[in-house]
Amino acid sequence: MKGVSPIIATVLLILISIATSLILWNWVSSTVSQTPSEPPFLSERVKIEAVSIEGNIVKVYVRNLVNNDVRVGPVYIINGSSGLTLAQNLSSVVIRGGDVAEVSVELKMLLPRGVYIAKVTTAKGYEASYVFAVT
Repeated sequence: MKGVSPIIATVLLILISIATSLILWNWVSSTVSQTPSEPPFLSERVKIEAVSIEGNIVKVYVRNLVNNDVRVGPVYIINGSSGLTLAQNLSSVVIRGGDVAEVSVELKMLLPRGVYIAKVTTAKGYEASYVFAVT
C-alpha cells in the first residue's frame, strides 16, 4: 500500500486550517461585537462644585454634566486623615441635565478642624469626590 501523495496531504492541511480559521473568526467576531447598551461613564457624569457647612449640616452642590437626568444616590462625608465615614445621606435625588442640586448631609456633631472628603455616587455607579477643609 502506498501513502497519501504529498500534494493531496498539502491540500487537506490547507482546507483544515481554513475551516478552523473560519470557525474561530465567527466565534471571536460574535463575542467582540456584543457591546453594552449604555456605558455608565457616558450616560452619567456628575461633579461636586462646592460644599458649605452650616452648623452640623453639610450641603453638597452636585452638577449633572450630561444632558439626560441623573439619579444621585448616597452622599458621604469622610474624614480625610482616617478614611472613616462620618455621615451619609442615603436618599436619592434626580438632577436634570446641566442643573445643580443641593444635597444635605446631617452630622451628629460639628466638624472639628481638618480635611474632609464629600463623595457622591449615581444610580449606575459613577462617583465624584470633593476635598474640603474646616479651619
